[in-house]
Amino acid sequence: MVLVYGGTFNPPTKAHFEIVEQLKLTFKPEKIIIVPVGNSYTWKQGLVSFKHRFTMLQNMFENDEAILISDAEDKPDFKGTYALLEELSKTYQEIYFVLGTDNLINLDKWINYEKLLKEFGFVVISRRKYLADYTIFERFQTPYYKFYFDSDISSSRIRREFHKYKTDLKEEVLNYIEKEKLYQGENL
Repeated sequence: MVLVYGGTFNPPTKAHFEIVEQLKLTFKPEKIIIVPVGNSYTWKQGLVSFKHRFTMLQNMFENDEAILISDAEDKPDFKGTYALLEELSKTYQEIYFVLGTDNLINLDKWINYEKLLKEFGFVVISRRKYLADYTIFERFQTPYYKFYFDSDISSSRIRREFHKYKTDLKEEVLNYIEKEKLYQGENL
């Protein structure tokens, strides 16, 4: 099993790190591929450049051979999760896409969502704040797992009040952010 964990990671937090660690313990995957969204993901306000988010993730998971940080979405044209997983399936078998219940709500709006649901499995991170409707998986007979993880750590809160919540960041990420002067006012 290979898990593909996509997200903005803007910035990557201790919660993202813990999710990955728990995924490793729970599923014992061959590999976890972390895919930060590209710069073309413009509907997310305050998104720092792909280069920074990619580097922060590399710093966070340095020396962890079970983790691959992918630059697959560092392209101007976003073709969707299905295209990403289809490309990865040329190298890996039994791919499961990891997403939060907050993204499950709009899954039927994703590019090629029907093919995605017919060809790949999912791991859904459920949190107490979100009620999830899993019927879309049942309708397409999509294999899926529920994975419970809850945390009060929030990337958006860190972006809004960096100095107050910077303790929610791993040291390697915090050092990079401070060195590059990210999330500290004018670059938001």
